[in-house]
Amino acid sequence: MESYPDQELWRLLQEGNRQAFEFIYRRYVGLLFQEISKRIDSLDIVEDLTQDIFLTLWEKRTVYQPKGAIYPYLYGMAVNRVLNYYRSHKMRPQFIQIWENMPEEIAGMEELSAAFRQAHTEEMESLLEIAIASLPNRMREVYKLRYEDEKSVPEIAALLSTSRHTVHNQLKTIRKRFLHALKNTSYFFF
Repeated sequence: MESYPDQELWRLLQEGNRQAFEFIYRRYVGLLFQEISKRIDSLDIVEDLTQDIFLTLWEKRTVYQPKGAIYPYLYGMAVNRVLNYYRSHKMRPQFIQIWENMPEEIAGMEELSAAFRQAHTEEMESLLEIAIASLPNRMREVYKLRYEDEKSVPEIAALLSTSRHTVHNQLKTIRKRFLHALKNTSYFFF
């Protein structure tokens, strides 16, 4: 298995093959540890974040779908963990440094972008649910009509017996609230 390409190891991992997981772990744990330690000083935290990446990889092995090499995908997970660490400790991420220090062979790769999108999906859905729940009833109704029922502004105004201007203002306020909810997350990174 040592000489297996990433795609073969990934296929075996998705089938629940622990030996394939161990090979992926041994192949990439050092690289990920090194990348995370460039951005976080505490080796205990670096170790925890590195282990969390592999734990998540195992737990979600049937969900993740890298299309090529596994490392760009793992690197995306690592950057996500670092950004979450920054956010949870009220630190301002050094985004430019993160991108400047990204290994050349993976900078700009499609797999990295896919990794970021997939790594954020669950958190993004949770943030959206919280933001929607915090809206006043009328705004929540406007949100539902516009974004879930896909109604136009004039249709919403007619349904709610209000002016188009009021609907526009409420949609603008909803967007501002969502942006405010996201500004302290890693989503503004994109």
